[in-house]
Amino acid sequence: MKSKVLAVIALILVLISLSLFAYPNVSKEVVQKKNDEIIDHFDETAEDIQDGDRDEALENGEINEDGYLIDDSGQIISEYPVVFQKDLDRLYEDSVAYNEALKDRQDLDVDFSGAALDLTDYGIYDGVYGYINAPAIGLNVPVYLGASEGNMAWGGSHLMNTSLPLGGESTNTVIAGHTGYFGMVVFDYIPSLSVGDTVSVTTYFDMLDYRVISKKEITATDTNDVYIVKGKDLLTLITCARMGKSRYEVVCERTQ
Repeated sequence: MKSKVLAVIALILVLISLSLFAYPNVSKEVVQKKNDEIIDHFDETAEDIQDGDRDEALENGEINEDGYLIDDSGQIISEYPVVFQKDLDRLYEDSVAYNEALKDRQDLDVDFSGAALDLTDYGIYDGVYGYINAPAIGLNVPVYLGASEGNMAWGGSHLMNTSLPLGGESTNTVIAGHTGYFGMVVFDYIPSLSVGDTVSVTTYFDMLDYRVISKKEITATDTNDVYIVKGKDLLTLITCARMGKSRYEVVCERTQ
């Protein structure tokens, strides 16, 4: 009887061990599938931008409160909520103005969890400003505004008071993501990027290509590479290292 009990316990321990071993990989696939769906949604929305603006369309009964296109009977006729050209024009203008203001004064003594802009003001309710892709490491995640815990768990998070990802002289877009966040593979592999690798950022306005020019481990309080460098068009990726005791960063420079 005792031997049977021990055998059952041993079997349970083996199953637990196998589950713990398999869970990160399964979870990674689940998270990546969700992110791929979010990015597909973004691309499809960007290809189907509507004329006018959200308020006008809502008033005219062309969309419902959730932003879906509807017919005369109120039936939803779009797969996703739509965005409008006039709203995106305002978002672009406000993003440019935001970046220009940073060139005069870049105050990093802020709560990075805050968002540079409130996307709901522009009829965008999923919080996605764009997405970042690095083929060399299989990175393909949405970019959210504000390094909140939720944003960093699921994707790349733009740090407030750094340049929004529009490119241009004297800009430095800083995007952070979690590493070692159990089951959530976001920026775990950015240390594997090599100098010369390509990293791209896609928004409603453009796709920008960057090339990795440096990578290093820094202290948790080092912010030197977060600042704008006059005349440079930079993208800086940051994640945790050594269980949060330090940071790992990859600096990229625009190629086109």
